[in-house]
Amino acid sequence: MPSDGTIGYLVGKLEVLRVECPTCGRRGRYLVARLVAGLGPHTRLTDWLNVLTSDCPQKHQQGVTRACGATIPDLVGLP
Repeated sequence: MPSDGTIGYLVGKLEVLRVECPTCGRRGRYLVARLVAGLGPHTRLTDWLNVLTSDCPQKHQQGVTRACGATIPDLVGLP
């Protein structure tokens, strides 16, 4: 996770942010500049990811043993 955990922290570090879920196979690519413009630089990445995955078929099933596994792989290695 970036040092302050916000979308604005990614400006100048990444142009595109990838989201992948190995559980269901969903994936997407999001322009950081567009995220900042639409959500604001102080939006927390965890809050954004939670909203983004709110319609995940694995997220709200009763008795499910495989929960939503969405990750942001581009954050690995960022200071």
